[in-house]
Amino acid sequence: MDANRKAKLLEAGVNVDSALERFMGNEKMLEKYLGRFSSEKSYAALKEAVAADDPQAAAAAVHTLKSVCGTIGCLAMQELVVEQEKAIRSGDWDTAKSLMPTIESAYNTVIAALQAA
Repeated sequence: MDANRKAKLLEAGVNVDSALERFMGNEKMLEKYLGRFSSEKSYAALKEAVAADDPQAAAAAVHTLKSVCGTIGCLAMQELVVEQEKAIRSGDWDTAKSLMPTIESAYNTVIAALQAA
């Protein structure tokens, strides 16, 4: 991974070094997973569940998204979805829903960095 790509990802909240640790230093594998992020279904499922006012579906989607973000190093976004998952689990659906614009912004930031880098 070149320095420019790494810098853009870091600016977007992707900790490339921690992700590379999880991929045992295999940059090619990390790039493969980063490339799949935009088509990963849990984010779309989360948006759909929140729009449908469905806490159960949102809980399942956010749990998966949390894992995906952690795996590829999207730590800034992962923090947000962890907060949302806690709100859902505690029954605070209003707080969980209110986090969606911030999560969407973080998601769009990561996608833009992936496309630009």
